[in-house]
Amino acid sequence: MRRFILAMGLMVAILVSACSTVSKGSNKIYTTIYPVYSITKLIAGDKFQVERVVKGSAEPHSFEPQTKDIAEMMESKAVFYIGHIDEWAKKASDGSGVLVVKVSEGIDKIKEDPHVWTSPKNAIIIAQNIKNTLIKIDPSNKSYYENNFNKFKNEMERISKKFENERKNFKRNVFVIAHPAFGYLARDYKLNQIALTGQEEVEEPSPKEVAKVIDFIKKQNIKYILFDRTENENIIKPVVEATGCQKLEIYTMGIVPYEIEQKENYITLMEKNIENIIKILK
Repeated sequence: MRRFILAMGLMVAILVSACSTVSKGSNKIYTTIYPVYSITKLIAGDKFQVERVVKGSAEPHSFEPQTKDIAEMMESKAVFYIGHIDEWAKKASDGSGVLVVKVSEGIDKIKEDPHVWTSPKNAIIIAQNIKNTLIKIDPSNKSYYENNFNKFKNEMERISKKFENERKNFKRNVFVIAHPAFGYLARDYKLNQIALTGQEEVEEPSPKEVAKVIDFIKKQNIKYILFDRTENENIIKPVVEATGCQKLEIYTMGIVPYEIEQKENYITLMEKNIENIIKILK
């Protein structure tokens, strides 16, 4: 009898442990890259445990998930991805039934440019898609997600308005950048970006391309070049040396250093970006 009781007790313990694991797994939302991760955390708040697949110094343009990454995603409540550079996220839905959502739906895409998150106006659409999905899977907390979304939307509109209000002080409508990550912002605010590299891997531009940018900077008397600290500084070095222009930090948010991630979020990084773009256009 005692053995029977012990056996039953062990079975109950195993079942409780299993249920606990399922509960923990079902409370997870997986995201692919930093912008999706940060915005999701801001909307989901404390209702879900938000995880990210592309971490550290992993290059989002060429990232390939491990088998364990897909397995973990398949056990989550939902998976959010941006599209174009992280289509591999759709593998999580293979036979698992997990909800996989492309959060950039509704954004008018620029061909070959995946950086939809670098415009405050696009960020609102991304956040809305995230909010709608969270309500779908957790309708009991609808007002909570709507409230968080409205806070986020208000912040993006405030940043956008700040940019628009500074227009009267702009001396130019073009900015120079190492990697062309701000095409959507340029389109939304009727600006032009001149970049040293192409859309894919950040690689060394040809001497001809460098000479073209140097000539443009000199003719336009441009004082700054935007540069993300996670990129290869050798890309901009010859331009800085030939023109005397200064490098000014920009956060493309494909890769975010750990020390920055600990004290910043999507909203604060976007505000820093807008402030620096305003600075170089004056």
